[in-house]
Amino acid sequence: MKSRHVFILISILIVCDAIAINSAFGILFFSGVIKSRDFGGMANCLMLLNITWMLSAIINTTYSFKNVQTTELLFKKSAFTFILQVVLMFGIGYFTLNIIVIPQSILYTLLLSFSAITLIRFVTYIFERYYLKMDLYKKNIAIIGNQDLGSKLEKYFRSNRLSVNFTGYYGELAEDTALAEQPLSQLKKTIRYAIENDLDEVYTTQFPDQCAELNEVISLAEQNCVRVKFVTSFIKYKREEENFKSANYRLSSYYDGIPILVTRKEPLTALRNRIIKRTFDILFSLAVIIFILSWFLPLMMVLIMLESKGNAIFAQLRSGRDNRAFFCYKFRSMRMNTLSNTKQAERNDPRITRLGAFMRKTSIDELPQFFNVLFGDMSIVGPRPHMLKHTEEYSKLIDQYMIRQFIKPGITGWAQVNGFRGETKEPGQMLARVKHDIWYMENWSLLQDIKIIYKTVANAVKGEENAF
Repeated sequence: MKSRHVFILISILIVCDAIAINSAFGILFFSGVIKSRDFGGMANCLMLLNITWMLSAIINTTYSFKNVQTTELLFKKSAFTFILQVVLMFGIGYFTLNIIVIPQSILYTLLLSFSAITLIRFVTYIFERYYLKMDLYKKNIAIIGNQDLGSKLEKYFRSNRLSVNFTGYYGELAEDTALAEQPLSQLKKTIRYAIENDLDEVYTTQFPDQCAELNEVISLAEQNCVRVKFVTSFIKYKREEENFKSANYRLSSYYDGIPILVTRKEPLTALRNRIIKRTFDILFSLAVIIFILSWFLPLMMVLIMLESKGNAIFAQLRSGRDNRAFFCYKFRSMRMNTLSNTKQAERNDPRITRLGAFMRKTSIDELPQFFNVLFGDMSIVGPRPHMLKHTEEYSKLIDQYMIRQFIKPGITGWAQVNGFRGETKEPGQMLARVKHDIWYMENWSLLQDIKIIYKTVANAVKGEENAF
């Protein structure tokens, strides 16, 4: 299972190993151990040391997601990488320069750099032991169903211990034939267990035939921000691929060759897409903060505080990804009041100040949320975050409401650029927003985000009827 945090760890390891190799060479060169002053030749030698290490690491899959999460494997793979690097250096020296013995200076560099890399591995080991005690960034996962297939999946999850917190099996059907005959009933029990125990994902080998009842179970899970994923064998999937597709199951990914199927397309479950979106968010938010908010923020703070008493920045708890609450920042556009956490703004709302009316009309009041984006609570584009009270109320009225909580909320969104913003007086208006949010989640692309940002700016310039 590919996690952004493990990807960051891999990136750090690659950079640290490169620093270790180059530092070892530099120390030996400037200390006089490497006596040659042929700078061109030394530069080529240094480049060769880096290339042979990376080539050896690629061949040994040293930096794979599985290996970096298992200390024993990481040490073992690093040792094999070093041995292969020595072999490659010898081979290159022999076949290109007819050198039978690796020069002492190069050998010292290899030994010193590997010593530094080994030290890095010990630091990684200490970090992983500390990180394993933290469940903040790990998904809580449970398995239900076939014992043989489930045990293979369990082995995979346990090898990805930095990404997931495997809580175990819930009702192993192989040991209970009565339950095995009632997969749908057991799946419902599992979902309720997941809700009670704060699980993020449930993997089941059971594929209920009753489509209507299956949708009911999926809906129950999604309403509580629990993803249900279906597991089958590779052979069965390939043999019955068309049947799975006709039953609305989509191939999400392979976990060690095990097909994982879902009933909803989500491009942002792929690590590559999440990295692209997060990178774009960081660069875009930094640009806005540096070039606009660095001077505009203090100016607006002064104007807001001159017009009415209270803090210039309004922080309110909103519902974030997986329904986790976070403080959403805005320029304060209303006079201080006791209804701000429960009552939406209305047209001609007496609480709104004159400056606040201008800010809300032009969406300037949302600009501090670029700090939310930089901190990782929000994205530039995504479903708008709602007040906790409204999330609780609408989740009871609209079946698919909580699906929008599967991804980060945004400063702007697909619903907003299509006119669904402002006050929602009826559930039907919120339902339209939710449908647009779900469409965005299922059809995400970077190009789509850029289009939404463009439309947001264009709408702000020409003014919107529902912006108040």
